[in-house]
Amino acid sequence: MFKQTQAESQSDQGFTADRGFARLVLYAAIVTLLMIVIGAITRVSESGMGCGTYWPDCNGRLIPEFKDAATIIEFGHRLFALLVGLFALAVIVQAWRRHRYDPSLMIPSALGFVLYFVQSGLGAITVRLNNQWVSVLLHLGNSMLLLACYLIAWVNARRLGADDSAPRLPLAELLATTALTFVVALVGAAVAGNSATKACVGWPLCAGQVWPAEQGPLQLLNMLHRIVAGSLGLLLILLVIQSLRGGPMMRRVLWAALALYLAQAALGALVVLVNGREILVVVRSLHVVFAAATWSVMVIASSIAWLQQSLIRVNRSAPVGMRSVTTSS
Repeated sequence: MFKQTQAESQSDQGFTADRGFARLVLYAAIVTLLMIVIGAITRVSESGMGCGTYWPDCNGRLIPEFKDAATIIEFGHRLFALLVGLFALAVIVQAWRRHRYDPSLMIPSALGFVLYFVQSGLGAITVRLNNQWVSVLLHLGNSMLLLACYLIAWVNARRLGADDSAPRLPLAELLATTALTFVVALVGAAVAGNSATKACVGWPLCAGQVWPAEQGPLQLLNMLHRIVAGSLGLLLILLVIQSLRGGPMMRRVLWAALALYLAQAALGALVVLVNGREILVVVRSLHVVFAAATWSVMVIASSIAWLQQSLIRVNRSAPVGMRSVTTSS
């Protein structure tokens, strides 16, 4: 299925794409994103203890009795995590076989393999600690880093943007915005874990205050999430404006990130403004989904910029006759 062609074997030189390996890591990224989605549903539906404090078995059995929805959701989450593990194994095997001398592919593949086992360990700890919010936050953060590994490998395997000679966006700004996307997701997890989702009355202010210092710690945590998220929105708008002078690929990616962010922000407002358990489960789950999607697109944007900068450095250090046209600036 992933038979290597002669052109693809040259990818360790940094000039050609390996589309077969790119498909594999893209599938790994997709199942990892779906695992995050199912994990969000598990958390907001309060199904995290559907298997009790048992791990890796469920309620003391390898295959539990499906007596309630919580058990079905939690057991399904664990099965899907196992699927992610199979992809993690396939990726590291193919990376070693085909790209062991290409750090741009080998490093994210190996790191993803390690992070998968960290993810499993954090899942076990989360269950043993009865879903304490700190362990849930670490579990989410690690899963997003795992997703980033496969997205980075996908960009590098496809050599996305390598032939784009338009002016580059500042890499530092892209990395900072990507990091802030990660922070927004983690602060949001802290808000949910501390039952501060409904702490603030109204939106975008908290009971009419920008910084509700006198209202209590939960209100402060909720408002901190909004401020950090608002800062992310401003940075994304600035990047989109700058991308108008750049290449078409980066422009499309950043417009997609802004659109996903706006959907995420709208869902965040709905979390505060709507009531009813069923609708809140749906809205809160979608809020996490769009947060993970925004993170994914920003990782792709940063990876494209990083790849472009790397190819420029390689091109400048190569003899004149050996320079690649795709790295011209």
